[in-house]
Amino acid sequence: STAPPPMLVGFALTPPPPIARPCGVALTPRCGSPHASGLLRRLRSPEVSLVAGGSLLLALVVNRLATEELLNSQSRADLIATVGPVLLMLDGLSNLAITPAEPEPVSLAGGVAVDWLDPVVSGDASRELAWATDALGAGLGASSVAIWRAGGGTLAARGLLTPRAAASPAAAVVPGPLLQKCAGSAAGAPEYLPALQLLPGRVEFSYFPEATQALLMVPLGGRSGVVVLGADRKRAFGAEDVAWARAIAGRLGAALEGGDAAE
Repeated sequence: STAPPPMLVGFALTPPPPIARPCGVALTPRCGSPHASGLLRRLRSPEVSLVAGGSLLLALVVNRLATEELLNSQSRADLIATVGPVLLMLDGLSNLAITPAEPEPVSLAGGVAVDWLDPVVSGDASRELAWATDALGAGLGASSVAIWRAGGGTLAARGLLTPRAAASPAAAVVPGPLLQKCAGSAAGAPEYLPALQLLPGRVEFSYFPEATQALLMVPLGGRSGVVVLGADRKRAFGAEDVAWARAIAGRLGAALEGGDAAE
């Protein structure tokens, strides 16, 4: 009979070390070249889709025009082949980020710089009025600021006004239908005219320079009054600007109410 193999004592069998797989053999994307992924992203860009789709459509049109005898089968094939380029172009248009050009500021010729506060307003209300005009003019980039209150006329004017309004700032703001509508708004909603030059109602704001491009009206909180802001470019005030103007107008209205109560 065959004798059993001798027992090995004191030796441990350890598994062999793993064999490193060459990068070229690996099937996982971890070892892939970053240039390949970058190339794939560029190929999937909207610009490439638009160019590729337009080129294929142009090739189909040229091929159809160059064919002397059109068969029904070719017409059907051309119709089917048009689907691919059209889908490519639609995909490119849907992924294309189109941002409107930022409007350029215009020169407000004929405007006179004014920095005026109603001397009748005194104490804390006067300080709040001065702070509000500074914050609205500097913080929002408004070229013209006017604050009007029913029964009190113009409370403040800062920035550019017409020469006639600048000569008598206390009577600069003449309330028209749009201003009175904003002042009487129960919800305190602002009125924003992003392209003032396109509206016939711009004649109401004749105290601002004629070339004023955008206008924002914000009711005073708790008061029958309005903060009127003018800008030298279209769409000058964004959503954050409107919210900031409403906050300042609400604070100013409360300060003016407190000043009236103190008197």
